[in-house]
Amino acid sequence: MNLRTTRRQPSAAAVPRAPAAGFTALLLVLFTLAFATGSVVGPVAPALHPGSGAPATGGDSGHGHGTGR
Repeated sequence: MNLRTTRRQPSAAAVPRAPAAGFTALLLVLFTLAFATGSVVGPVAPALHPGSGAPATGGDSGHGHGTGR
C-alpha cells in the first residue's frame, strides 16, 4: 500500500470555472464595498437634479475648432 497521497487532476470542466467563480466573487465584494461606502457617505451633490437650472446656451463656445480660422 502506498502511503503517499495522490492528487487527482481537476476535471476539464472545473478548470475554466475556477477563475470565473473567483472573478465573480471579486466583483460581488467590490460592489458590496462600494454600495456600503455610498450608503455611509450619502449623496455627493444633493442639490444637483436633472433638469434644474437654466438651459445651456448654444452660443459660441470659444474653442474655434473646425471653423477655418
